[in-house]
Amino acid sequence: MVLARRDPASLARARPAAQNPTGHRGDSEAPDLTVVLIALIALFAAATRESLAQQPRSVAVTFDDLPMTRVRSLADMQAMTARLLDGLERYGILTVGFVNEIKLDQVPGEAAARQALLASWLDHGHELGNHTYSHRRLYNTSVAAWGDDVLRGERVTRALMAERGRTLRYFRHPTLNTGRDLAAKAEADRFLADHGYLVAPVTVDNDEYLYALAYDRARARGDSLGVRRLGADYVRYMEEMFAYGERLSVAVVGREIRQVLLVHANWLNADYLPGLAEMLGRRVRFTTLEEALEDPAYALPDRYVGRRGPSWLERWAVTQGRTVEPQPAIPAWVREAAR
Repeated sequence: MVLARRDPASLARARPAAQNPTGHRGDSEAPDLTVVLIALIALFAAATRESLAQQPRSVAVTFDDLPMTRVRSLADMQAMTARLLDGLERYGILTVGFVNEIKLDQVPGEAAARQALLASWLDHGHELGNHTYSHRRLYNTSVAAWGDDVLRGERVTRALMAERGRTLRYFRHPTLNTGRDLAAKAEADRFLADHGYLVAPVTVDNDEYLYALAYDRARARGDSLGVRRLGADYVRYMEEMFAYGERLSVAVVGREIRQVLLVHANWLNADYLPGLAEMLGRRVRFTTLEEALEDPAYALPDRYVGRRGPSWLERWAVTQGRTVEPQPAIPAWVREAAR
């Protein structure tokens, strides 16, 4: 066989660019690599979004104002705590309870018994967090005074956690207020980070506290009909609020995120946790606060400041310049009963 000879010029023209003496592709091919990288990043982001969208819908349930929102007596606190913890265990819900330690010191001679209530939360597998000593709102005070209240509010809680080999790590702002202005918010955030705290956000905020106030008053006067009416409407309202949180999540984040629900340690939730848990269980699975905060949505920027303490979904919407639908209103008769 005779092979045709090719002149050197034709061989040079046929040589691939990758074989040039420098070992690099020519400049004219660089944009191709950029396009490939952009495409890979887009595919990775799309895959991440799809993966998150396919995850089971979930909620972390959290409780504020431990050991009890409105304290009537030690015996009342003990009975409410036992009923609430039994309900949580029955439905397999692990939660974080945020403590106001001022309630441990209110009655001389009862401190040890009240601390034992907090210990019972830990012994049932739950976690405790700091809610400041006296439920002090950041909006109404200096960051320095507020910080003192934060540290005063951790002494017993941190010790109880340490006795069980656990670390106090979560902080929740009273009334969800994070400061009067961005400077105060940034200073408070630095303070919390310096003391090892993670802020516990809320995405399903609500006016449960008004139902609870009306419920306590109905219980105190022996109004069994009023108690049942309030309890039933509370579960209905909370389902409406949860649906609102789901819609808001899609509008603001583009998908349903792992939600964080805020309720309080009170008789309303102790008595109606079964109804609340069964309603939520039909919609989502229960998760922990730690797992919920693994959702990348919680890294979204939050530049909201002001008098109100809105949910984190609303904060993200404000930061993005979005307007959102108003949250469902509580019935007028419940507001009247809570006055």
